[in-house]
Amino acid sequence: MNLRQLEVFQAVLQTGNMSAAARLLCITPSAVSKAIAHTELQLSYRLFLRTPSGLTPTPEAQVLATESTGIYRQLDALRRTARNLAASDSGDVRLAAIPSITHEFLPRLLHYHALQHPQVGVEVRTIHQDQMTQALLTRSVDFGLGFYQHPHPQVASDLLVSGQLYLAVAASVWGQAPRTASPGARLAQVPVIRLVGDDPMRQSIDEIAHRLGSPAGPGIQVQTSRLALDLVRLGMGWTVVDFLTARGLDPAQMVTLELHELAPISLYSYQARAFAPSLQATRMLAMLPRLLHEALQGNGKLARR
Repeated sequence: MNLRQLEVFQAVLQTGNMSAAARLLCITPSAVSKAIAHTELQLSYRLFLRTPSGLTPTPEAQVLATESTGIYRQLDALRRTARNLAASDSGDVRLAAIPSITHEFLPRLLHYHALQHPQVGVEVRTIHQDQMTQALLTRSVDFGLGFYQHPHPQVASDLLVSGQLYLAVAASVWGQAPRTASPGARLAQVPVIRLVGDDPMRQSIDEIAHRLGSPAGPGIQVQTSRLALDLVRLGMGWTVVDFLTARGLDPAQMVTLELHELAPISLYSYQARAFAPSLQATRMLAMLPRLLHEALQGNGKLARR
């Protein structure tokens, strides 16, 4: 099968109809029919059977579909790259970011990018760290942003900036806590808002809770750092946040304690090793170091790449 035959085959497979496939490819139904017939003649077996519900793929076609889906996606990505290169002032960027990045830093990036490239569309997906692999390897997004180096061998991690973790607690809770010699010890009897699942921040929260001797019991566990912080604002306990989130907190409402005893946390951009990023994605990635530096300016404890 050549690439044109593959394209027609996938279109019929997706639509189940010659006419619908023709509209998808912007050609005539006759051209689709001839392409399928020619492919079947070359292969010496049928690809589709006519049924009352439309065209049904044969078992052979189903096997071909499984084997050819990756090639078809790469072909689609190639077209998209070619379009972006031909129209350097237009195109689109698709990125994924974990919730804390989406809420704290990403608006700054999107605003600056829109000023520099107003004709470029941007699609943002807020996903968890464990969902990043599938999004990158299936080319659902051009790149991702998250904390900690990505463990998957087919995903490249590019260090952007590092900083300390912070303990965050409502100012009202902090003011009512018993005065002690150690700031951390003031929270020994304050509940901790923990994280569930595979979030890398979970281990840091558990370690600090153990050091403080936080109250035992079921407590509250949530899936995202963002929800944990919302509960902290309500005075329900304390949690651990990254340096970007800590920078954005209102000191009148929240108290943050830098956790020197924990290793710094690093922000990375992620890309699939097998796919080069598009021109527009490359331009957006190039904006990150400068914008991160501006966002964190004045904090001498941050180490930039």
